[in-house]
Amino acid sequence: MTLSVRWRIADIARAVPDRTALVGFDTDLAEQVLSWREFADRVADAAGALRAVLDRSTRSCAVVPAGNTLPAAIGIAAALTAEVPVFPLNPGTPPTERDALLRLLGRRFERGYLMDAQLRPRRIDLPAGPGPPAGGSAVAYLLATGASTGIPKISARPGPLRYDPVRTPSVVIRQTGWRTEQRQLIVGPLYHAAPFTAFLDALLDSNTVVLQPFFAPQWTVELVRRYAIEWLQLTPTHMREILRLPDLDPAGFASLRAMLHTAARCDADTKRGWIDLLGPERVYELYGATEGIGVTLVRGDEWLARPGTVGRGFLTQIRILDDAGNAVPPGTTGTVFMRTPQRAGRSDYVNDQAIRTTLDGFATVGDHGRLDRDGYLYLEPRDHDIINVGGEKVDPDEVEAALRDHPAVIDAAAVAVPHRTFGSVVGAHVVLHPGASVRRAELAAHCGRRLAGYKIPKHFTFVDQVPRSAAGKIQRWRLAPYHENGATSP
Repeated sequence: MTLSVRWRIADIARAVPDRTALVGFDTDLAEQVLSWREFADRVADAAGALRAVLDRSTRSCAVVPAGNTLPAAIGIAAALTAEVPVFPLNPGTPPTERDALLRLLGRRFERGYLMDAQLRPRRIDLPAGPGPPAGGSAVAYLLATGASTGIPKISARPGPLRYDPVRTPSVVIRQTGWRTEQRQLIVGPLYHAAPFTAFLDALLDSNTVVLQPFFAPQWTVELVRRYAIEWLQLTPTHMREILRLPDLDPAGFASLRAMLHTAARCDADTKRGWIDLLGPERVYELYGATEGIGVTLVRGDEWLARPGTVGRGFLTQIRILDDAGNAVPPGTTGTVFMRTPQRAGRSDYVNDQAIRTTLDGFATVGDHGRLDRDGYLYLEPRDHDIINVGGEKVDPDEVEAALRDHPAVIDAAAVAVPHRTFGSVVGAHVVLHPGASVRRAELAAHCGRRLAGYKIPKHFTFVDQVPRSAAGKIQRWRLAPYHENGATSP
């Protein structure tokens, strides 16, 4: 038996009215706590306000500025309760990007309603993008994607959303130590796919959710300890920052049943650090895409046996195809195609972006990788990320991991720098610890002890920060371009 979001929240509120549903923090970082009864009442009020202004004769959606706050969580739940498609918007989105996203929404919807901090819906214009409105099927929610490329995209998840005790959360998430009525900390922003879907699953599966309004590594560790958090989802960026904390005590994670990491590729040192911290049985990695074409899963002990893998397909078949669409043998890199039986839940794009598919139903989002003989997947950088140095291919992740291993370096991004002879060489944008100082020649020598000669950065630029998406993926398109005559040498 399935239930609507409205009835599921009401059922939980009746069963455990005084148990904590949400813990948040106001602008002064003072704790705010809502019981399930209080949460259900506020969601019902906000859903009622949305229904009161809604014109059901038009295709409409709700836009919720989705910082990690109680109003954002209530607004998302209210839209789902009212069965109005909801789009969680990054409240810090620059005006030009915000307008581009609203134009994409205008491809499918005629009207939008912005839920403000007081949970009052206000009608907003959705200027239609080029071409006819996209899609006619019901939608539960929409998520922005494509933040690592700079090309805005919105994927739409078919709806309406329903609670099914067998499928909520998904079978793959249940394999990661998830338990009904657990205590979960949400660190990543609600406008990003993984935290958003984790919140929805938590909501429907009667979790107690703690919302961390912004990431600060010491605070994350403190929240895990203070609220005895049992399940946690992080990105590799979060993981690296936490590992850098002095005197990190494994005892502070005693309550944690599992940590799942998603999104960007995780370097081996960071992965091993968390396996050492928690033990391999409590560390999980999931590879998938917002578009829902399939997933892989790997636990820490499997990863130790096959370092670098993102796991095997979970209820998912995987093929690696070359540019001509032919299957390649194990160990050969190509484009990753996936197929899952649950094709009905696959998201579609609101804009003209299309998921490439084969005639027999395998799909890809363009990631590259290879399979070993046991079916374990290893990801490789996408074509637009690979740095080609005189015909030699350089994985920027490898260069960045080597740079981050220097004690003076907090973060780094490797990019291609034009070169008359080699076509390009490696350049690096480097973020140093406050007060730290290091010569460029020292960084080059440091890399030389870890990397082949052609992989060593030939140009360095010191920056205040490396631009990253909410998932921790480097936004290389935001980095200032190097120019051969103007780049800074070691």
